[in-house]
Amino acid sequence: MSLYRGSGGAGDSTTDASINEVTQQALNAATSATAASGSATTASGHAGTATTKASEAATSATNAANSATASANSASGASGSASTATTKASEAATSATNASNSATASANSATASANSATASGNSATAAANSATAAASSASTATTKASEASTSAGTATTKASEAATSATNSANSATASANSATAAASSASGASGSASTATTKASEASTSATNAAASAAEAANKLPLAGGAMTGAITTNSTFDGRDVATDGTKLDGIAANATNYSHPTNHAISVITGLQAALDAKATTTTVNNLSTVYDPIGASVAMAIALGG
Repeated sequence: MSLYRGSGGAGDSTTDASINEVTQQALNAATSATAASGSATTASGHAGTATTKASEAATSATNAANSATASANSASGASGSASTATTKASEAATSATNASNSATASANSATASANSATASGNSATAAANSATAAASSASTATTKASEASTSAGTATTKASEAATSATNSANSATASANSATAAASSASGASGSASTATTKASEASTSATNAAASAAEAANKLPLAGGAMTGAITTNSTFDGRDVATDGTKLDGIAANATNYSHPTNHAISVITGLQAALDAKATTTTVNNLSTVYDPIGASVAMAIALGG
């Protein structure tokens, strides 16, 4: 059935027809029916009432459709419950379409009353019935819209819970990433410390080797305080300012137990034991020219020897 849409032309009942324009045309039809026949006044009054009710039903249906559309838009962002909200919104839209169809039927009944008062009465009755059906459809649409709103609320709640879970997951991921970064830094620090420890261990090993070598060299060296030495000692210099080789040659020419003796220029006769007695025994007296001279040949010889440094 074609539905009047004002400046937009005619269209079927499933399109977005202007309900207010349909209502206005229904009122115009009611006015023409009143003018056409006085006997149709009562019928026109009933038709007007039916039209008003149909308009109210259409308005309620429009509001229900708008609510259903808003619910559907609100539910579009949700995941699980959004599907249910869309289904409820679709049912509400269907109910609104049924209400619109009922309003159209009421308008058609009002137009028929203008042609015939009897037909108007029948149309009024039909309009009343249609209005009742429209009210029922509007009530159903309201219920469906309420269900859609509830579903949309549930969908919004679920979406909020999902967003909260996503935020918590993101926070946990961030915390995990921070922990991983800290662990990587600690591992890097541990690696650096291990490398440093290895270097220090190598240095300590080298120091220990050097210390052992120094200890071995020290064990083979004569202490400053003196000590025993084995093997021959040679030098191309002197010891305490003395040329040991030259002095040694001199020492080789000295007899064992020799002393440093300085021979005197003159000796006393007493140096030679018994010499004086021997001289006294050998002494002779010679008289020359009545002079007595004691001649001591041994003494003279000894005296000469002493005088000569012998």
